[in-house]
Amino acid sequence: MAKIGEGDARWIVSERQDGANVNNWHWQEKDVLPWAKVRLQELLGEQVLADNSGLLLKTGPNVEVSGDAIVNNRKKKLIPSYELEIKGTWSGEVRDGEAAESASGSFHLPYVADENADEDPELKVSTSTDSAAARRLKEAFLGPGKQAFHAHMRSFVKELQAGGPSSKADAQDSKQPLEDDAAAMKKKGGRREIEEKKAAEAAKRRVEDRASTGRVELTEKFYARPRDLFECFTNPGRVQAFTQSAAQVEPRVGGKFCVFGGSVDATFSALESPSRIALDWRFRNWPDGAVSKVEIKLEEPQEGTTVLRLVQTGVPKEDRFGNGDVIESTAQGWRAQIFHRIRAVFGFGLGM
Repeated sequence: MAKIGEGDARWIVSERQDGANVNNWHWQEKDVLPWAKVRLQELLGEQVLADNSGLLLKTGPNVEVSGDAIVNNRKKKLIPSYELEIKGTWSGEVRDGEAAESASGSFHLPYVADENADEDPELKVSTSTDSAAARRLKEAFLGPGKQAFHAHMRSFVKELQAGGPSSKADAQDSKQPLEDDAAAMKKKGGRREIEEKKAAEAAKRRVEDRASTGRVELTEKFYARPRDLFECFTNPGRVQAFTQSAAQVEPRVGGKFCVFGGSVDATFSALESPSRIALDWRFRNWPDGAVSKVEIKLEEPQEGTTVLRLVQTGVPKEDRFGNGDVIESTAQGWRAQIFHRIRAVFGFGLGM
């Protein structure tokens, strides 16, 4: 019997000096990032996303995966914790009879994490060129191809939630020394804080990216008088001539400027013939409510030569599908689809 004030050592629970996690009962932690890289390569690499008489679309052979992926076993309950970024490439061809035009690009999943396991992750798709084939293949990727792509991602998440690697690999890993319970709990707590902070920052960035805007500034030279160029944006016949499509052009403040089958939906906000045009401008694939400001100034430094200066502000950095190349594609669209066509159709200095 113990003396008064000492207690009986048989009933006192003392801290183990070796800090052992007996029989791995309390906590087992396993890094499954190597497995995740291999599995995502198998699921997403060289996958055919669309194959029909009109086009062929498939992912490239290499998939880049970065981040963290851990499976915790708390009293035999599996708790996955992961935050991954996935990048890869795609290629394809658009068929027209015996002819075929090829194009390629990349895909990006910026945030695949356990906090959004019940949702399809954000998918961004970009093209290497601005050709018609590239645009069509991109639309196919974000259409039926996206469904097949997300099906593979759901398979990956389901496997990760079940423990990730095979049971054989589990058995091999179980032979390795595991971290003690106290250290594992401390490490887990610190990692969870880091993960929560990173998740909050990522969510904040996504909101900021969708809300933030950029600008496009272009300077072009034409062998024409300012009035000739002014009419290229205000005369319905001229607009239809260089766009090669039906156009709605109402040259007055508040009037419509709709071209390329409604892909561009703009409204004139100022008209000062023949030197200045201003429009409220948006593309159909922009987020709802996103409208940019376009100002075009026409100057004639010498007779017969007009310098066009364009400034477009309020251009969203992402479109409604999450693609982050809006500013670049907008600038390319002005050059290729408008300025180049005006020169080619009206002879105002092709190739300048």
